[in-house]
Amino acid sequence: MAFPSAWLDELLHKNDIVSVVSDYVELKPKGRKLWACCPLHGEKTPSFSVSPDKQLFYCFGCHAGGTVIQFLMDMERLTFYEAVQQLANRVNMELPNEINDREMQRQRAYKKRIIEANKEAARYYSSCFLNPAIGKDAQAYAMRRGLTSEIVTRFGIGYAPDTWDSLLKLLKSKGYSEKELVDAGLLVHNTERNTVYDAFRGRLIFPILGVNGDVLGFGARVMGDEKPKYINTGDTPVYNKRNNLYGLYLHKNEKLDDLIMVEGYMDVIGLYKAGVKNAVASLGTALTQQQARLLKRYVEKVYIAYDGDAAGQNAMVRGLDILKTEGLEVRVITFPDDLDPDEYVQIYGKDGFDRLKENALSLNAFKLEAMAKGYDLNDENGRERYAKAACAFVAGLQPIEQERYYKQIAKKTGYALEALEAQGVRSGGIQTGESKPMIRGGFRRRVETGEDPRDIIERTLIAACLHDKRALGHAMEAHAEELFRNTVYETMFRAMSEQGSAFLPAKYIGGLEGKDAETASAVLREDEAIENAVESAADCIRRMKRENEEEEIAKLQAILKKPDLTAEERNAVLKEITERIRANK
Repeated sequence: MAFPSAWLDELLHKNDIVSVVSDYVELKPKGRKLWACCPLHGEKTPSFSVSPDKQLFYCFGCHAGGTVIQFLMDMERLTFYEAVQQLANRVNMELPNEINDREMQRQRAYKKRIIEANKEAARYYSSCFLNPAIGKDAQAYAMRRGLTSEIVTRFGIGYAPDTWDSLLKLLKSKGYSEKELVDAGLLVHNTERNTVYDAFRGRLIFPILGVNGDVLGFGARVMGDEKPKYINTGDTPVYNKRNNLYGLYLHKNEKLDDLIMVEGYMDVIGLYKAGVKNAVASLGTALTQQQARLLKRYVEKVYIAYDGDAAGQNAMVRGLDILKTEGLEVRVITFPDDLDPDEYVQIYGKDGFDRLKENALSLNAFKLEAMAKGYDLNDENGRERYAKAACAFVAGLQPIEQERYYKQIAKKTGYALEALEAQGVRSGGIQTGESKPMIRGGFRRRVETGEDPRDIIERTLIAACLHDKRALGHAMEAHAEELFRNTVYETMFRAMSEQGSAFLPAKYIGGLEGKDAETASAVLREDEAIENAVESAADCIRRMKRENEEEEIAKLQAILKKPDLTAEERNAVLKEITERIRANK
């Protein structure tokens, strides 16, 4: 959501970052910054820094960073808009009415009406469950499933009577229109008859709450063998399952080591009942990038514990890479005998689940296990095909990982380690893990940690330009905006070039969300190391130009390998390669 620049500037000015951060952790001065143990990820040695003059924070441990807005987003698990709203309330500033014009105001008011209708519906379903006459079947079902009164209260479980218009009549009496209730997913519109009726009937109800406690939608389960077993609120103005995780609101104010991702409502509730209270559900089998980013706001490690059947396992494979891409450490809990988490803890209890968790597979180990299911390992040819495919996969990993997983393949296939390693080399995928030779000097230390060396160069250039306007002028003359690969740094540099001395890092980063804000604020990592900003900028530009040129040469060399090139085309490519090499000396 876009806020007026002047209004956002005033908000940041009134909410001094030192004051806000000090509400959560004690800051101590060292050099030009203030330091503390990071309140976002927990540590013993302070790596969390606050720059009072720039009004930015950055953690050298977990790499979170940004303005006071991003700090509040990370600390309280808020959206960008929620964090801005909280900061505005803190200093008694009204949100500007002109944000996104009157239409946005109308949409916001309409969403509020839908959330209020959902809240009324949740109260109604709860009262029906507790009513001895109306909810006796639901109560009996809950008792059979072991749902105690504490569980029912904790998760707001309710019951939708097996009638066509009970909820309709109640909410219309409270002033809600049929359109509002249809849009909320509480009513269904029959277009042929042009009538509306209650969406949920004769089912156990599970309210779906957002992280701020708003009731966004509902899941509804049959209490017999009817199909479908579950029906859920579809997309509405306030709810989309891709952006939410069932049960996450329970952990808003908790510091967790990890979260366990399961598929459904009863898995979360069954684990909670057994004493495993850090589970959330993906509201379907397809994990989304939005959900992965939501998890990242809470923890660094996620255990996926999907059902043991084929559908659950396939969904798990798809979700693993999404989680890894978002920077989460991923482990996989596998259940025997096609059991789901709820069924497993009913049989083996929390101790049994904890043992499975202790033996959880790494992402790559699980991928190898999943790969093996596609081959007949009782057949010699099947084992050979699996071994070749698995070796090709392992050859693309780092050397230490390779050693570990070649042993796993050897155990499963019976082939000797030496043969498997040779097969991996033959596949051509082995990585040495060495840094690019063109990255030297002060960059070497961080390159060895696995960080992208190009990002270090680009943010060092940004830091130098912030340090000294002469460095910015030199970069502008060199047309540095054309050299960036990282779009966050490129956009930031263009803003600096356009605004000149009027550019304020805190104001700029304050308008960014999520990873973009963290990436932009990472310039603080290079801030202390810059001694001569102009020389640093010139060196970064030289490195960026050289690396870009080497990439272009590599692309041309790849063209030379094409078998269908004519002699004329080959000579033209060779000429261009030669000219680029000479120009790059």
